[in-house]
Amino acid sequence: MKILIVIPAFNEMPQIGELLDRLLKKVDRRDVLVVDDGSTDGTGDIASSKGVRILRNERNLGKGISLRKGFEVALAEGYDGVVTMDGDLQHDVEDLPGILKMARRGYDMVIGSRWKDMSGMPFDRYFTNRLTTFILSLLSGKRLEDTQSGYRFIKRNVLRSVDVSSSNYDFESEYVLKAAIRGYSIGFAPIKTIYGAEKSHINKVRDTLRFVRLTLKYLWR
Repeated sequence: MKILIVIPAFNEMPQIGELLDRLLKKVDRRDVLVVDDGSTDGTGDIASSKGVRILRNERNLGKGISLRKGFEVALAEGYDGVVTMDGDLQHDVEDLPGILKMARRGYDMVIGSRWKDMSGMPFDRYFTNRLTTFILSLLSGKRLEDTQSGYRFIKRNVLRSVDVSSSNYDFESEYVLKAAIRGYSIGFAPIKTIYGAEKSHINKVRDTLRFVRLTLKYLWR
């Protein structure tokens, strides 16, 4: 399979450089696309210095829009699918073969799941992850795992047909929900739970409200 690695990144210095160093030991730099979402700390310059492909948003547009731009590149260039990774080192490149192995079994989407060992996850993240995954499972009618994980494989046919309105961190929740509702097959590959000391870009209150709005939208559809 021809896979494009899509990495949305906003102010991920110095982690983005270390991530790319590790990743380029596994994949060709021509198959790595960093979408710099208006970073002000040199994230885009570091990515560019590693020789990977880069798109730059003039201002911070949100993770969802950055991912959508990466998907558009993959479709335009004939890739069989994408793997999305965060730029903050929470996704271990050593877990990539496991995700691709599941993808080769024919799944339309594979989510890197931390559910086998969530001991390293802060309690608030653990609680939110479990709650949102339970709600999305109810809404979709399918048993889902770790719907908050951004480490994912998405097949070309899903990229072509699933479009969502969310533009920020709720993009990933809506994407898996819509894919599940449409009947696409979703597999789960175990990945490590990694949380560093870096500050998260997630705003708990704002993003919780966005998830509530998303839930209500699909309850009333």
